[in-house]
Amino acid sequence: MNDVKTKNRIISAATPLVPLIRNTICNMSDENINNLREIRLRVGLPVALNIGGVHKYIAKNGCIVDSYTMQNMLVCNDVMINDAFKNICGFSVHAHLSEITSGFITMPYGHRAGICGTAVMSEGKIINIRDISSISIRISRQITDVSRDMSARFAKSFGGLLICGAPASGKTTFLRDMARLLSTEYSFTTSVIDTRNELSGSYRGKPQNDLGFSDILVSYPRIKGIEHALRSLSPQIIICDEIGTKEDAEAILSATNSGVRFIASIHASTPKELKERMYAKEILSTNAFSAVAFMSSPLTPGRVSRILSVGDVLSA
Repeated sequence: MNDVKTKNRIISAATPLVPLIRNTICNMSDENINNLREIRLRVGLPVALNIGGVHKYIAKNGCIVDSYTMQNMLVCNDVMINDAFKNICGFSVHAHLSEITSGFITMPYGHRAGICGTAVMSEGKIINIRDISSISIRISRQITDVSRDMSARFAKSFGGLLICGAPASGKTTFLRDMARLLSTEYSFTTSVIDTRNELSGSYRGKPQNDLGFSDILVSYPRIKGIEHALRSLSPQIIICDEIGTKEDAEAILSATNSGVRFIASIHASTPKELKERMYAKEILSTNAFSAVAFMSSPLTPGRVSRILSVGDVLSA
């Protein structure tokens, strides 16, 4: 890894953690740092790292090992996880309550801490999470130019694009790059509906990822975000992540009738899996999308394996 800024960005995810974890990650090889995907803390279990899709563990001496025996492992305890939680919140849990009730907290550089514990309910809604039992820090990294060929094709076509793939296959990475390229090099007026703050990774109001000259609506419910963009921002392109509901189909249809082109993603690894998704047919039938791109696999995030027309998907 030659980019010092990129390295510092990745290891910053360990800043809220105890010194042994933090120092272990800082001292990893460049190859391991570049392939670090997640840091997982679970009360009563060894601290785990996902490096290139492989689970590894931190030993008591700070070494990284491929397998574990409990007596030699760094085991997460209540104090460790509570301190990490407070540090991630900047010692202001109340300020992050809306994020916490959604299950995650956005960290500097767009890293995301998934929070697991006991839900506190009121009138059928989660109003807080107590007794934090695990924290999963997902490493955010922006890979530029992965969508350059697709962006060039999209700029010349008239239809929308649906990005499909398994979790961690790079759908969000691909959408980020398309937003950046289409809004800058191709000068499209672009609105990004960043419902879960995964695309921009905004921290204290500032996007941590480069989405070019896009207008970014952070934490808006998808339907409200689309309505806001149509009413106030005059977009030529709307980009959103993880669609898949009946309401999404209705909102997309409304926007398409207004002449807006859509780029969106959905969890589906194959045409068969896509067709089996509830409301996927309704979404494809809106005519908002003319092409469907399938990502390769989590081993090669951000790489497109094949592109099909919507007609080919529906007839497959």
